Amino acid sequence: MADQEEKMKVCVIGAGAAGLCAARHLAANLRYEITVYEQTNEIGGTWVYNEQSGLDENGLPIHSSMYQNLRTNLPAKIMNFPDYTAMEGEEPSCVSHQEVLNYLKDYAQHFDIRRYIQLETEVEHVRFELSESCNREKWSVQVKKLKTNEIELQYFDAIMVCNGHYFDPYVPIISGIDSFPGAILHSHAYRKPDEFSGKTVLVLGAASSGIDIGIDLSDHAARVYLSHNHDRLTSSLPSNMMQVAGVESVHESTIRLRDGSSVDDVDVFLFCTGYKYSFPFLDENCGIRVDNNYVIPLYKHLINIEHPSMCIVGIPTVVVPFPMFHMQVQYFLALLENRTTLPAKSVLLEDSTLKTPKKRHAHKLMDRQWDYNDSLAIAGGFDRLPLFYKLGYGAWSVQRPTNLLRYKDSRFVISEDGQSVELIIPS
Repeated sequence: MADQEEKMKVCVIGAGAAGLCAARHLAANLRYEITVYEQTNEIGGTWVYNEQSGLDENGLPIHSSMYQNLRTNLPAKIMNFPDYTAMEGEEPSCVSHQEVLNYLKDYAQHFDIRRYIQLETEVEHVRFELSESCNREKWSVQVKKLKTNEIELQYFDAIMVCNGHYFDPYVPIISGIDSFPGAILHSHAYRKPDEFSGKTVLVLGAASSGIDIGIDLSDHAARVYLSHNHDRLTSSLPSNMMQVAGVESVHESTIRLRDGSSVDDVDVFLFCTGYKYSFPFLDENCGIRVDNNYVIPLYKHLINIEHPSMCIVGIPTVVVPFPMFHMQVQYFLALLENRTTLPAKSVLLEDSTLKTPKKRHAHKLMDRQWDYNDSLAIAGGFDRLPLFYKLGYGAWSVQRPTNLLRYKDSRFVISEDGQSVELIIPS
């Protein structure tokens, strides 16, 4: 890692929430020279609502998966970064995507980090290089200025990959889907429910987005089938929303389900099946591979084991994201500053081995996120997250499934000492 005397050049890829968090912590230390590359024309990443889907004005895939009526499915108070708690969200506790975007813009202004961000700059290629003169890791980063098509090559001492993970749709293979005569789309392209007025829509997938989009559609669609393989939801649902089994196959307008039944009145097949981790700009020599959404080899779902001067922020799923970014970034900087060191490579590789039955669940933390965040704080020697994050998430996880129609309108109150939370869901 770089000498103490000279500035360490750090490249941050992406100016969404994770990239902004990286820039904020880097900027707090004069030892860093910071460059943040963002390919769109504004900061905020996935929280930037774009009415269009498909390609943007530069011919690149539209990054955002926001839809018009999206509200957070976590209370805003536990979505705050711990060092900037400006999102109120007491009642209703869940806020609109616009409020989150405004918060991120305010965060960037508060910490004066916009000056490090180069907008409309696409990262085309990142390659690991060993500097022979001083036997030091270096990274070559090739970018394209989208307004001028100018290509630029820069060299950095460290790379923080913050490109987000909700832009490359995962679409499972379904036998016969090509014969379906209606519209087929992924939630990545879903924007407005009124475009589905009078239609019958099958939503495949009942994780957060599938449930939320299904409910959003129900005010306009004639009928919504929520198709999934999980335990049946016990909460009340809209009267025109029906749970059905997962999809087995499609034969023209007949959709066969895994329990042997079928539906044959569907106009729209909507995949709410999640996203793939995608790092198209990383050269093979960076050492990162993605195998069925299992990103390897990463220590603590974060550090590139082959080249520890690279980290990928935000890999864990089913977590409270912004506070986790806050912890991950600080841990990486503790490594760069030699305030902590990595264990032996054998320990790193053991940590990165698959711990779940399915590869695509390798980074799903859920209740383990709190121990994970604490482990970063302990190893990096910085403050743990305040207790109300864990308490709030726990109360939320219990209450949300019981009232899917109204849970976002709940009242979320943190005690003055931060040692307890109260969650009141309207009946």
